Amino acid sequence: MSDEFYIGYEPEMPVALASRIRRLAFGIVALAIVTPVVLLFGQDRFAPGVFEFGRQRTFSGRLVEFPYPALTGADVSRTTYWLVGPGKHGAADIVRGRDGQLVQLMGSRIQRDGDIMIEVVPDSLVTVSSTSTVEPIQSRGVIIAEGEIVDSKCHLGVMKPGEGPTHRDCAVRCLLGRIPPMFVPHDRPDLGRIALVSDAAQPFANPEGFAGRRVSIRGEILRRGAQKFLAVARRDIRVLD
Repeated sequence: MSDEFYIGYEPEMPVALASRIRRLAFGIVALAIVTPVVLLFGQDRFAPGVFEFGRQRTFSGRLVEFPYPALTGADVSRTTYWLVGPGKHGAADIVRGRDGQLVQLMGSRIQRDGDIMIEVVPDSLVTVSSTSTVEPIQSRGVIIAEGEIVDSKCHLGVMKPGEGPTHRDCAVRCLLGRIPPMFVPHDRPDLGRIALVSDAAQPFANPEGFAGRRVSIRGEILRRGAQKFLAVARRDIRVLD
């Protein structure tokens, strides 16, 4: 019977003990390499939103002040650019009194899929020509859908993830700062993201109470050019979680 008792100052470790320790060391190294790879591929992918932080462009178009600030008719595709201020603030104070004007402004682009937003540089907004007519809002029928109410700025690309319970506290603060709330349907992806308004087509009051929660909504789809809204009364929003 061989004696595997080993003292550190001896020149060599017993063969059997050395073999076990070698296998254990290889196993620990392999585990250290494999574990991060498994965790990396196992986690959910980040949403494809983009925020051009620090990069400012010039945008122009017709300014719409209500129910949420936006720049419409900015190009031949009739894209709508939603407008927000720096940080956790909307753009209502920046655009006040310019409804219908053709304007030019500077800002940083925020984009997720086909939804585009501009973080406006304060004091960069200038009027190009006098007030023109803003297209009226038209009804497109009533829907019932399940999904989540998010703050549009973070959801479209400023934060990742910009939705769900982990983002709830941030969403609440953004919505309190008058960032436009959006409804993201989970069971009706064909609807896309929809700006949430009251049943009087005005900004939805106190949406922060629903932020980051799964809800069921019954509301009326409204359109104005490329802009899309969901008009809903609070009694028609039901929290599911």
